[in-house]
Amino acid sequence: MRKSSSIINLQTFRVMRKISIFLAAIVVGMTFASCANDDFMGESSGTTSQTKKEAPIVFSGGASSLTRADLYGSAAATKLGNKFVVYGIKHANAETEAATNDAIVFNNFQVEYAANTAGKTESNSSDWEYVGKQSYDAQPQSQGIKYWDYDANEGYTFYAFSYHKDAPTDEAPGLSYPANSGKDDVSVVKTTSDATSLYNKGYAVTVKPAATLNNLYFSDRVPVAETNYDKTVTFTFRNIGSKVRVGFYETIPGYDVFIDIFYTDEDADPDAEPSATAPITSFAAMKDAKTNGFYAALQNVKTSVNQTLNVTYYGETTATQVINRPKLTNPTAGYNYSLKLGNGSGIIGKTLATDAASPTWVAGKTADNFYIPVFPFETNTTPMLVKLDFTMTANDGSNDTIHVKGARAIVPAEYVKWKSNFAYTYIFKISDKTNGTTGKVDVNGDPEDPEGLKAITFDAIVVDVTDERQETITTFSTNSITTYAEGAIADEYKTGKPIYVAVSDQTTHNVITPSGIGDTDGKAQVYKLSKAVSEAEVLAFLTGSPIDGLTLTALSTPAASVETTIPLVDGTNPAIANVKFTPSASGYYVYVYTTHKYVAPTYTIQTNGTYDSTKTYYLRSGAAEPYVYFAVPVPTEAAFDDNKTQLYLQTSAGTAGEYDVKVIKVED
Repeated sequence: MRKSSSIINLQTFRVMRKISIFLAAIVVGMTFASCANDDFMGESSGTTSQTKKEAPIVFSGGASSLTRADLYGSAAATKLGNKFVVYGIKHANAETEAATNDAIVFNNFQVEYAANTAGKTESNSSDWEYVGKQSYDAQPQSQGIKYWDYDANEGYTFYAFSYHKDAPTDEAPGLSYPANSGKDDVSVVKTTSDATSLYNKGYAVTVKPAATLNNLYFSDRVPVAETNYDKTVTFTFRNIGSKVRVGFYETIPGYDVFIDIFYTDEDADPDAEPSATAPITSFAAMKDAKTNGFYAALQNVKTSVNQTLNVTYYGETTATQVINRPKLTNPTAGYNYSLKLGNGSGIIGKTLATDAASPTWVAGKTADNFYIPVFPFETNTTPMLVKLDFTMTANDGSNDTIHVKGARAIVPAEYVKWKSNFAYTYIFKISDKTNGTTGKVDVNGDPEDPEGLKAITFDAIVVDVTDERQETITTFSTNSITTYAEGAIADEYKTGKPIYVAVSDQTTHNVITPSGIGDTDGKAQVYKLSKAVSEAEVLAFLTGSPIDGLTLTALSTPAASVETTIPLVDGTNPAIANVKFTPSASGYYVYVYTTHKYVAPTYTIQTNGTYDSTKTYYLRSGAAEPYVYFAVPVPTEAAFDDNKTQLYLQTSAGTAGEYDVKVIKVED
């Protein structure tokens, strides 16, 4: 039968959304505020005020939390390690790509948080103070108070960043600005000019492997016009990294499932300096067995050596980006070609969960919901390929054990374009339609024997002629189905919420384009199921086997439609051929992509026929359509004459069906 590769059946599914590093989150927003105080007319040490209307610049803070709420005060300060660094410039002429029109006001001033200090100085309105603190730059040695300058009639521009180690020490302070020590794991240098765009005047960042990436934040670029000098200026800090977590669950009835091995390309070993020079695009290349974590073939930014990263800013607002938000690029082009996450104790040999809502997670930091920091890579163009072996152990007390080898799954490239300040969740399902084999594999670890689990079944039909039976064979293919619920965090398949489904060819790794909604070759369809059934039962139903009480009711357009784009968790809308449907009621739905439609063989009764020893004769069982026909031996004309009112000849062979199937449970 043809497997529903949504899965591994390793099914790859669901990239879910959670901003604040999406599905995981870490967006920290801080406010950078200006407060006017007409009673204070002093001058800062070493600084001359040239204002027409003097008002000290002060800071206050607010932050987006790991969920979608906002944090303020001490909660925001904790996210930033109680400090951030501000670079601010003012403009008598319009800001350009060069630094010519930039008069430095805040030369990398450090701003520190101390609870219950607000209002004790003119430069502190919300427990954040910069006056008298040590600058990160050599000059000035001591930071003085700053005032809005109304002669700078082309505005100000502010930038900020923050980094702290989880447990900073004198020996390993964690942050160097500018880079001046080999022991620091993050160094940050302000870019003051760029030949191409003023939005590239960000930061050059060097990150060593010891860096705590999820503690590295950069704010939005904040331009302030003269008309807003007395208004609050808001910095929104965003974590510059991405986060990824991977989970597995299984739905094989009667068995406990354990993952034994993940495979990768031995030429692209993430535990060693990779020798591969190009992404892995073939399951056949994944022959190196690993038991110390989750592995997949996926191009990703290298972390084994120091990385030079550029923080720049989006120069316009579009459907996929917001002006002035930070973005990260990797100009050194240092890449791994295999991905490793977690360690073996988190997934290898563990009894897998049986529910997608609570999968068995690859070991990350439990306190961080199993998310693992990774470098962003939003220009990625390659899919994630997952290949593994697993063991099934019967849970009926018999301890029957079956080893499945070479199971495979794909996450399309569109779902692994990691962006800064987003987190991504990937959940794989191992089902009884696995594309691995319980038999032999070739030198590449790919199945030689038939793929999938073949259930042992029994049947008995007693007839006058024989008790043999014929089986109709449904061909297998190796596609992978990815499902995604728009805008969801957990329990994502709900009534009234759009669900997207895409099928990827595991040979070419391309997303298959259905030609339309329907049940003919090359088309897709979504059906409402009359009862809860497995994908294997749906496949059997589609290929002529009756299932008691099962009916499939097609969803009509626009309830189900073919879409050319899909809204991803990071706000992008790439072109991905897929089917979209919006369930109006709870229950079970099934997505079916038809490569080749099943056409049942036809038969004719032999009541008035004559015996032919070269023909194959059939008996029919079942009280109504669809009937099941069994080949029977008819060795003599006498046997034929005695049974011809029950015998049939096949008049057409029909065609085997080839389908991809994904059952989706929808709740209110």
